[in-house]
Amino acid sequence: MVLSGLRREMVLAAIAEFDQLGRDAFLKLYGYRPAIGYFLVHGGRRYDSKAIAGVAHREVDGRPLRPDEFSGGNATVARVLGGLGFEVMQPGQVAEVPSIEDLLQKVESLKPAVSPASGARKRHQPLTLLWAIGRAAQGKPRLRRWESTYRDLGRLIEEFGLEEDRPNAEFPILWLHHHGLWDLPGHIDVPRASGSPAQRWMKEQRPDSGLRPWAYEIVTDREDIRARIVVRLLSAYFHGVDHNRLLTRVGLDAMSSPTSRREAVVERIIRDSLLAEQIKRAHDFHCQICGDRLTLHQGFYAEGAHIRPLGKPHNGPDEPGNLLCLCPNHHVLFDRGMITIQADLTVMDTASGASLGHLRVIQNHEINQDHLDYHRQVIATQN
Repeated sequence: MVLSGLRREMVLAAIAEFDQLGRDAFLKLYGYRPAIGYFLVHGGRRYDSKAIAGVAHREVDGRPLRPDEFSGGNATVARVLGGLGFEVMQPGQVAEVPSIEDLLQKVESLKPAVSPASGARKRHQPLTLLWAIGRAAQGKPRLRRWESTYRDLGRLIEEFGLEEDRPNAEFPILWLHHHGLWDLPGHIDVPRASGSPAQRWMKEQRPDSGLRPWAYEIVTDREDIRARIVVRLLSAYFHGVDHNRLLTRVGLDAMSSPTSRREAVVERIIRDSLLAEQIKRAHDFHCQICGDRLTLHQGFYAEGAHIRPLGKPHNGPDEPGNLLCLCPNHHVLFDRGMITIQADLTVMDTASGASLGHLRVIQNHEINQDHLDYHRQVIATQN
């Protein structure tokens, strides 16, 4: 295929040039006519998809493609760009790109079935999302063949699902598709996520699938939003699960972050768990007490602070509700009980009794009040 070899960063470079030159100059420079039906949608803007793909191809063999060297329809440009995680409008579609708030709301409104045995919510949907987000964090293609998807998700469900859960990957994919988060390109009349007809349809069609392009774009390009979603899913659905092991299994370990951020956490990775890294990224490395964000040559820096300490004699859990994102100074003061946090999230200086303001919080990261109580009653008192 003439467009084989394209990578996401090549397309982003062509988009950046388009933005710099402007549409008319870009199209004139490379000899392309304005698009009529197919547009690439990125960052809320429309781009001529064939021109972008053709110019991006220069990174493959050293020169951009001429317009007459390839077609720009659904089977070529739209398929390739879609596979790289971009949204491609087709004729008649309206350019309405969902926002970050839309994505967060959809994650908040998952509706997993409830286990009749334990009353816990089943984990098929959140595991599917964590798996897809891990792939995005590692720069893997948005779409995955059905056989590989079925195998990977089945193993995750067996390892991290409830005891009675069956490793059926069909249902979470179908449910997430109708929820607006999952893409089954080229398929219409997709059945609802219920019963043997749905399983039979998936096995017969064996569709390539993955996050919808707009969602993939957000979790690929916005590390802080990706981390907020991960923290939300872990907090809501994986009580009693080793979060660090789960993060490793889905590819959300330290090595999945961009180089600039990865180098910034090398010194702390032994002490900070993988979960703590997600908490720091969710807060975009801003201290929850003072709001400062330290900048090093390699990137931003913060520390993960457990409210109730890990290990004996405190036996605090390594879970989102027991973690804060703090600068080094406030981390030390908090660990030594010189700072406490009240039930209303007022931060107090225990030496002077003065208020230091309110703890800075974000959606999706909820602090456990029991751990705050323990810190005030035990850590601050002991020190």
